[in-house]
Amino acid sequence: MIKHSWIAIVLLCLLLFFLLVHEVLGERTLALDTYLDFAVAEHTLSFSFLRYITYLGKSMVIGFGSILVVLYLWIVKKDYLKMALFSIGMGGADIINRRIKNQVKRERPDDQLVDASGFSFPSGHAMVGLIFFSLLAYFIIIEVKRNSLKWVVGIGFFFLILLIGLSRIAMNVHFPTDILAGYSLGIAFTLIWCNLYKLLGRFI
Repeated sequence: MIKHSWIAIVLLCLLLFFLLVHEVLGERTLALDTYLDFAVAEHTLSFSFLRYITYLGKSMVIGFGSILVVLYLWIVKKDYLKMALFSIGMGGADIINRRIKNQVKRERPDDQLVDASGFSFPSGHAMVGLIFFSLLAYFIIIEVKRNSLKWVVGIGFFFLILLIGLSRIAMNVHFPTDILAGYSLGIAFTLIWCNLYKLLGRFI
């Protein structure tokens, strides 16, 4: 049962995502958005470093990082399955995010503190950023021998992903539910990718 618990997590994440889509399309004022927007706005000055953290989730940074990962998997590791799945996964995640945004068409909040274009839901920084940094952490963890170092890598990337999402709220370019929707899709996508890689790895 434990081996297949990831399926339950994927289904729960997808359920949460579709519930958020339903609420956003209904143009309701969501309590989570109201509460977290107010809470973050009160402390934005205390988190001025988030202005720099937010750039780690930009498409240019993720794109360049993805190229480096692909080159590493191709030239150094010669793991062509992982390279192919990673390339397809990152490209597919970006396409899916953009298409959902264009379907939902949620406008961004007013008074943005950094430049942001396109629609708001779901957050590309949260979704694609989570997928990229989670897979990067996964690649590092499976190479590292010491368990203590595995935990350090996992926790470090976990907080980085959280900070990227928080930075988008702090910079007022996304509603909190945009971030939550991005995370839910990102988690589902990452779990499917990792298990697909393990499955195909048995036959190749």
